[in-house]
Amino acid sequence: MMQFDKELDAFIEAVKNTDAYIEYEKQKERIRAYPDLKIRIDDYRKKNYLLQTSENTNELFEQFDDFIREVEEFQEIPMVHDFLEKELAYCRMIQQINDSMLMAFAMDFE
Repeated sequence: MMQFDKELDAFIEAVKNTDAYIEYEKQKERIRAYPDLKIRIDDYRKKNYLLQTSENTNELFEQFDDFIREVEEFQEIPMVHDFLEKELAYCRMIQQINDSMLMAFAMDFE
């Protein structure tokens, strides 16, 4: 198990050395200097998450359209745009890691 722990630590360190992670961390630090903007970004992220995980499909398209109109200008703020862009790149990398692991072990669950 110690070998696995070492390799896991090395993998985690490799992820932390990727451009996606480094750039995301830079943007997080940059945003922390603007508490009001960070609160607005966190609200945006929360609303976005709730919409994406909503089970109320009857009104979902209308709610999503309202949300897009509501945040359109907000997303155009350069600092917000940069943060969301880097966050998305980081999230996609993590999703790719998860997908690769699932595919590597999928045959174990057939």
